[in-house]
Amino acid sequence: MEASRYLVDVRSILEDLGAVVSVDGTVDLPALEIGTEQYAPLGPAALDVTITNTGAGIVAGGTVTVTVQATCSRCLKQFPLTLNAEVEGFFIPHGSEHEMPEEQDFGFVEDGSVDLMDALLSALALEVPLAPLHAEDCAGICPTCGAELSEGPCECAPSDSNSPFAVLKDLLPEGGGE
Repeated sequence: MEASRYLVDVRSILEDLGAVVSVDGTVDLPALEIGTEQYAPLGPAALDVTITNTGAGIVAGGTVTVTVQATCSRCLKQFPLTLNAEVEGFFIPHGSEHEMPEEQDFGFVEDGSVDLMDALLSALALEVPLAPLHAEDCAGICPTCGAELSEGPCECAPSDSNSPFAVLKDLLPEGGGE
């Protein structure tokens, strides 16, 4: 499968220090893959990005917003999750990479264009919560029977073994007294 690209023509600003190109519109994104999880976009992403010739390179900055399909980490329900991210990108012509500090991330200006896709996906990946929840008060599912606890308690008997202190009850005398 060919990698997704979002090329922006920057030829009009390459020779003009301080010149800008504005990108305001939508773009179809591939699914975000973070670890073993996938977040499929539910529609196009909205962009508001300004690309500037700084002399040292081409700098992209702005925002991207997209709604993705996520899975609640407590109850495993699918739900829409809106991500708003700050986009940052730095692009240089081929042959000038030796001038860049080792820790500097950059892309290349190729055939008068820059590809914003990596910057967009990286920005969105940083905004995905570590444990997405469809609701802050989601009670999750019963670890024994799988019942959805947000809909009420399940029929399972409470288990003492879930407590890290359950093994201490064996140290007490049979009557539980002192």
